[in-house]
Amino acid sequence: MLTLRNLGKTYPNGARALEGFSLDLAPGEIVAVIGGSGCGKSTLLRLISGLERPTHGTVEINGEPVTQPNPLINLIFQEPRLFPWLSVANNVGFGLAELDGDDRRQRVKTALQKVSLESFARRWPKELSGGQAQRVAIARALVTRPEVLLLDEPFSALDAFTRADLQGHLLDIWSEKRPTLVLVTHDIDEALVLADRIIVMRPSPGRILDEVRISLPRRRDRASGSFEAAKRQLLLLLNRSLQPS
Repeated sequence: MLTLRNLGKTYPNGARALEGFSLDLAPGEIVAVIGGSGCGKSTLLRLISGLERPTHGTVEINGEPVTQPNPLINLIFQEPRLFPWLSVANNVGFGLAELDGDDRRQRVKTALQKVSLESFARRWPKELSGGQAQRVAIARALVTRPEVLLLDEPFSALDAFTRADLQGHLLDIWSEKRPTLVLVTHDIDEALVLADRIIVMRPSPGRILDEVRISLPRRRDRASGSFEAAKRQLLLLLNRSLQPS
């Protein structure tokens, strides 16, 4: 269980990035966070990950406070951030130093199989396309078997076809161990394809405007009437979020 209680973040220059953010996330739940620029979405992920400390409020996982980076929580950024001096396999296995050689190699092999990159194990990051590099980043984040995976617009730099393909890969990998996923995105379709709940945020300071539960069965048909109806609802909420409060 991931629990966020009254989270707030004010930076030294006085900018209030986040205020009064409270949310309970169940194990295995996928929650998307959407909203305009400046509504604190990325700040929220940094607070959950322990990379930053909140000005007030708490983050807890399984009842324990998160005050620094936690091995139960992993973060995928917009850019893959692979280590250029390591092979694909060694990038994926970077967080598995505590395992012996055979276990580590098997875990890495399985992770690469799940993102359809087993044959790329000995390649270097510079030899990968953008989509392949992001698949390696997903494999690296999940190979340590975190309970919570945070995704900060991980597919936004990719073309529409590659983005849809990676969304499918992510769901396939998630379905095995079912970590809790928190996805920040500007893409409403992406939020609808992936999430059980969608949190709509209002800016200045960032706070929750509303949430929408998505009950559509996976995998979701983007051309269906139900999908389009949910999309219209979210567009209306986003429009409200940008109006003066």
